[in-house]
Amino acid sequence: MSRVLVPFALVLGACTLPQVVPEALTTEFKATGEVRAHERTASFDAVRVRNPKMNLTRRTDGSWGGTFADHGVDVSVDETSVRGADFTLSRKDSTPEKLIITGQFQGRIYRFELDAQQAVVRAPNTSLTLLGRTVQDNGVAYGARGELVLLGDAGKEAPPWPQVAFALMAAFN
Repeated sequence: MSRVLVPFALVLGACTLPQVVPEALTTEFKATGEVRAHERTASFDAVRVRNPKMNLTRRTDGSWGGTFADHGVDVSVDETSVRGADFTLSRKDSTPEKLIITGQFQGRIYRFELDAQQAVVRAPNTSLTLLGRTVQDNGVAYGARGELVLLGDAGKEAPPWPQVAFALMAAFN
């Protein structure tokens, strides 16, 4: 019985990976939303999320890829969840009055609860309950001293998914 071996390069050439959306390649990054927490910040537009620890870009198939905390990220996204190796996020428990994002990255747990009264943040190195929500010109702030600020699209009633979740994780990593 003889076996036919297909050269690896031929097989690899037949596989196509999703491409980065054209906007990410052809337009300058101009943030439409931003998460500020203490001295950390993460910003995003429709196709990118950026901060010193995160660089993610949407692909043509709707998935996202890039780096987070010096690790490669390749995740699929649907209306309520983000799934990939060592990376999950969910907003399935959210209601119109309360945004709830739960997830993990490399076994480290994240939970964000944002509503009209408070922001609850549970991250690997942070545990905050910020009482009070103040509407500002370009967003909202939580806490007595504005310890968490959501600007632009991040401060909307329905912030863009998954960008706001990625930005919250980046700001609290």
